Amino acid sequence: MSVRAEILEGRVKQFVKSESGNLVFMLENNQGNMQYCFSAGKKPLLNSLDVLVLFGSYISGSKFRVSFILNKTKKTEENLIETKSDWTYKVSLVLAILVTCGLLLYLIFRPHLFPYGSYSYVYSIIITIFSIVFFVPIMIILWVLTAFFSKSRKKGSELDREILKLKEEYYSKAPATSKIKTVDTITKPNFCPNCGGKLPAEAKFCPSCGSEF
Repeated sequence: MSVRAEILEGRVKQFVKSESGNLVFMLENNQGNMQYCFSAGKKPLLNSLDVLVLFGSYISGSKFRVSFILNKTKKTEENLIETKSDWTYKVSLVLAILVTCGLLLYLIFRPHLFPYGSYSYVYSIIITIFSIVFFVPIMIILWVLTAFFSKSRKKGSELDREILKLKEEYYSKAPATSKIKTVDTITKPNFCPNCGGKLPAEAKFCPSCGSEF
């Protein structure tokens, strides 16, 4: 199933406990249906009954990953797109290059290291066979993983651009949103991410479940 950028409008009805600690809530859309929504990392400041316009994408069929939140109640906008680097792609690429270069350098300089007819020449043949049997499959696996991570990163970037385009189109059709304030900082939520209970403004512990912040 292809992932496409979507817009979801509605009102916050309930905050849900998340095992990963991310923001999770149920949104009642304009048709009265409940929708499971979550952020990938950041936790914006939301209240129950806030009217939201969410820009993001559906994953696993029914879960909506939020990339941007336009809070009509508070007249604020928050960017929830993760900006951390894709370390898996970089690590697999570096390892694939190192293994490939190491194997090629050994094969190129092996005749100089172990001259033909010398006593160590037999050992060089054994080492060469071992290197090919052991390192070639590893090299192939690393390059396959690199290609896979590269493809995933490209799809993620394309989806982010599609979401941004969808957001710009929405704003162009709604002039009133020009007064919306952009929130750049990650604010502390006024609800508990563990039990969903309401938190006092300067709370360090949840009064409902005792979780520390």
